[in-house]
Amino acid sequence: MHLRLLSALPLLLAAPLAHASSPDAWEEFRADVEKSCLASLPEALGTPNVFVEPTGTQSFGLAAIEGLSPESKSQITYLCIYDKEKKTVEVSPPIAAEFLHVVRESEREAAAVEKAKTGDNKTVDEAGQE
Repeated sequence: MHLRLLSALPLLLAAPLAHASSPDAWEEFRADVEKSCLASLPEALGTPNVFVEPTGTQSFGLAAIEGLSPESKSQITYLCIYDKEKKTVEVSPPIAAEFLHVVRESEREAAAVEKAKTGDNKTVDEAGQE
């Protein structure tokens, strides 16, 4: 069975949101998650894209980092869990693109428009997989 990230990262873990004191605090949190996750990758990805869930869960920050693996010469994604209290991270093993697709906001919006036009509740990715 293929793993797919069909929506934004908040769906990975459903938990109450932690409360930051200001938008600046959340921006600092997201920057720290991104920096910590990138620094913990086992390899430097070519042109990495980092998707940080804006607030994470009550205890954890969440990020997906995708990019070109210089080792395998293929597109891969790492999932990163950031412990808010300890400020440490754990990174998943690399996940090949055929098993995980990070849906960008523009893709999500396009799917919503298509669904509204057709009434079709199915989602199909670029490879034609549901």
